[in-house]
Amino acid sequence: MNLLVVTVSVRKGRAGKKVGDWFVGQVEKDGRFEVDHVDLKELDLSYELPEMLPSMVTNSDYAEEEDRTWATHVNNADAVVFVSPEYNHGMPASLKNALDHLGNEWNGKPTGFVGYGAAGAPYAQANLSLVAGWLKLDIVTPRVGIAEIWSAFNENGELAFADHYEHQAKSVIDALVKKVEG
Repeated sequence: MNLLVVTVSVRKGRAGKKVGDWFVGQVEKDGRFEVDHVDLKELDLSYELPEMLPSMVTNSDYAEEEDRTWATHVNNADAVVFVSPEYNHGMPASLKNALDHLGNEWNGKPTGFVGYGAAGAPYAQANLSLVAGWLKLDIVTPRVGIAEIWSAFNENGELAFADHYEHQAKSVIDALVKKVEG
């Protein structure tokens, strides 16, 4: 089974890379998924969307190469996990933009959420859930919510309260496996 882990933040000085790498480590330790880790900062999707609506595109035959590349990552995944901060009680523009670049690729895709921020990004997840309903993403209930991100990792890169967050990560992975195998 293939899992696409998407590090969402494109902010300078972001914690997202650290959180994304930590979650990928959890998935690799679990061993049930092969991981494709995409960093939206590196993927660098344009904020200018093509004229043709993604919902009108068939077989991922997008006009722009960046959209075809992004679609390949999503199409090759049995499930996806978004690793996302919360900005102003919502999902970051980079996540909304990544969702908006594709259409049918999202239909029925089992999806998990790893949030981080002051309170673990509950509003970003709620915001994602609203959009996910329209895109037909199949969001699993368990989530990871890393609170107080500014102090969550020590100077050695170790996550505080690791047992708690590892349990949350395992719950997300278990739920995704159940959806994929279901």
